[in-house]
Amino acid sequence: MSLPIWLFVLMLIGSSYAIYVSIKAFITKKKESWPKHFPQKRELKDKDEQSRRDFVANVSHELRTPVSIIKGFADSLIEDYEVLKDEKRKQFLAKIQKNAKRLNTLVEDLLALAKLEKPQTTLSIELFDLCKLVRNIEEEFLLRKETPLPKFVLKCPNSPVFTRADPVKLVSVFENLIDNAMLHAEGLSYLMICIKEDTKKKQIICEVEDDGIGISQEDQEMLFERFYRVEKGRSRMRGGTGLGLSIAREIIKAHNGEISIQSKTDQGAVFSFQIPKS
Repeated sequence: MSLPIWLFVLMLIGSSYAIYVSIKAFITKKKESWPKHFPQKRELKDKDEQSRRDFVANVSHELRTPVSIIKGFADSLIEDYEVLKDEKRKQFLAKIQKNAKRLNTLVEDLLALAKLEKPQTTLSIELFDLCKLVRNIEEEFLLRKETPLPKFVLKCPNSPVFTRADPVKLVSVFENLIDNAMLHAEGLSYLMICIKEDTKKKQIICEVEDDGIGISQEDQEMLFERFYRVEKGRSRMRGGTGLGLSIAREIIKAHNGEISIQSKTDQGAVFSFQIPKS
């Protein structure tokens, strides 16, 4: 086995395992001791404690799958390298690379969410034209390699729409909403971003609409929760982490805004949020 491949595989195994062990250590550290006199009747302190436990359990579950896949294919490469054909080796390395990317995306999303959930989220506030920002998002969207690529429709006022906000974080919101539609809106043929001004409330209303299969009322109630997926298998297969909408919600909350969804089954979905005008 050549040295570069050894290094590539070992680095992936090492980094993946280190992340997994770190999460497990975090769980162990945060666990509280069970009362000696009544070990199986331990009561949770409050809902926040239960929420924290669920979150840590979900993180462990999400990490376990890509780590296991990386380890399995790496083990096969190491043990059977001499008998494997070149084509098979490339397939194994491609699997390792794909799951390493998935792992990296998950870690990046977790870090982003952790920063946003701090009591005092730091925003880099600037005065900028929101329509210009969204046009840049449109240009980048049209360069995507997904096929077929849905039609992109942009509705903006003719004059600039100025806001004081964090442009980088707002780009993240739009991209997460677009990615959510691309992952979940089966039958998607168009995406529309609409920017409106509410002069009475001094707000800017942003909408991201799709013509996919829609989202049931039951799913809408949980949609912004961390790791919640409408179609778990499909979103995992296409690389979804289940954190995109949670990140979008935290960013809008940091801007003193709100985000919501309107949808009916087989009638598409509209995500809307408000941010202050300049």
